[in-house]
Amino acid sequence: MGAFDDLNGTRKGGAFDDLVPAKESAPLSRTDRVLKGIRDPIDGGAQLLTKALPSGIVEGGNRLNNWLADKTGLVGRLPEGGVNQQVQEQEAAYQAARGPDAGFDGYRVLGNVVSPANLAIASRAPVAASLLGRVGVGVASGGASSALNPTMGDDFWQEKLKQVGTGAAFGGATPLVTGAIGRIISPNASTNPNLQLLKDAGVKPTVGQSLGGAANRVEEKAMSLPIVGDAITAARERARQQFNQAAINRAVAPVGGNVDEVGQTGIQRAGDILSKSYDDAISKVKAVKFDPQFAQDVGQLRSMAQNMSPELAKRFNSTIDDVLSPKISANGSMLGTTYKQIDSKLGQEAAKFGKSSDPLQQELGDAYKQLQALLKQQAVRSSPEFSKAIKAADAGWANLVRVEGAGKAAQNAEGVFTPAQLNAAIRQADGSVRGRAMARGTALMQDLGNAGQQVLGNKVPNSGTADRLMLGGAGLGAYFVDPLIPTALLGGAAMYTQPAQSLLRAAVSARPQSAQAIRDSLLQTSPRLLPGAAQIGLGLLN
Repeated sequence: MGAFDDLNGTRKGGAFDDLVPAKESAPLSRTDRVLKGIRDPIDGGAQLLTKALPSGIVEGGNRLNNWLADKTGLVGRLPEGGVNQQVQEQEAAYQAARGPDAGFDGYRVLGNVVSPANLAIASRAPVAASLLGRVGVGVASGGASSALNPTMGDDFWQEKLKQVGTGAAFGGATPLVTGAIGRIISPNASTNPNLQLLKDAGVKPTVGQSLGGAANRVEEKAMSLPIVGDAITAARERARQQFNQAAINRAVAPVGGNVDEVGQTGIQRAGDILSKSYDDAISKVKAVKFDPQFAQDVGQLRSMAQNMSPELAKRFNSTIDDVLSPKISANGSMLGTTYKQIDSKLGQEAAKFGKSSDPLQQELGDAYKQLQALLKQQAVRSSPEFSKAIKAADAGWANLVRVEGAGKAAQNAEGVFTPAQLNAAIRQADGSVRGRAMARGTALMQDLGNAGQQVLGNKVPNSGTADRLMLGGAGLGAYFVDPLIPTALLGGAAMYTQPAQSLLRAAVSARPQSAQAIRDSLLQTSPRLLPGAAQIGLGLLN
């Protein structure tokens, strides 16, 4: 109704007055084509409205339009077929002006995209959190945008259904495309804190473990292949060994130690380092000055010891009276060398009775252990230098307790444990009330255990067994069937060498800090692209 109302030349001055199907019609300008695209939602919406409303209302509106056209000239007359016929005649004139071989009408599609109707749809499209939600928004927005396009076929609703289906398909595909681009810009692996924690600890997962999800499952299945499966197995076993080394070195890190071995040998080496650090800490004690707190604590310990059998209680009290008390000088102090001797003596007594099968003697072992702890606390209070060193040694021992528990569970694997076994040991050693620290994810070493569980998993690779050797031989023998088979297998195996894995791991996990911001911006912008994607899809198909 306006510039398109009369295609016989009775109205002049419209943007498409020259679009009559005449041989002499001038080529359409870019502006004409953009304006046509901007107007399409208006014409399509008018078509849709007249098809949706009852015929009586539509006919009454047409008569009113034509009466106004005759009486005022402010609007153009509608043909007998109403808005639908008018839109189709205008489209025929437009296409005639374009020519039979015009091809894709990019400027008209541009007009569709920037039309107020489609911009309004784009501005109201929500940003869903999940991929499925974003696809759903894309389907709805793409379908809504395409529903406003004009139709030219004889069967309006069939043509409209095709338009909506096409727009919905392209709109739904847009989040998939933008999501894929976003994953290229900033893969999930590049923002995975568990993967970063492992990398910082010196653990180098395979590319499948780094990506996780489907990529990890495919890599796990590929372990059954000849040749390449052995390479994957070896790479995954390296990561498990590195995880063990990271856990062991977590134990000796507080005292500045480092262990290259893993398994039982590595755990024993860590214990030796911590034992030496404890001895070194004690050697720093020049003298121990005893305070009233120590006397009070020992008095409470004597009282508790009275609950033991009379014989054992007497033995414990004799140790205090005959071994400890005489070594404290009149001014309430003790030489560092003497402290070291008594500490060693108490440790031996605690170990001897603590290992007894008799519960009563185990109580005596606990009492000696507690007395040794009180003596150490006094040394810490009186010697700042010792305090720092002993706290470092204690922190290391606390970590090593978890590692030793995991190594014990993996005794059939020579002490090389899985992340699940480490987590089980962490849970067992959690001394917090009701295991609260483990439940909250704050238990000692739990960050490393959880990261290993999430990234590496718990499957122990099957390496070097007879079945794998047979499969490898069969893969090489396939050369006589098709030389490409062993070549492909060897090429796949080469991808799991340490240099190749380093490159692949960096490709999926190393990104600048700006990459995540770019990805987030792309996902936030994605809904604004939905009407445009639907219009481009319709333009390509038309």
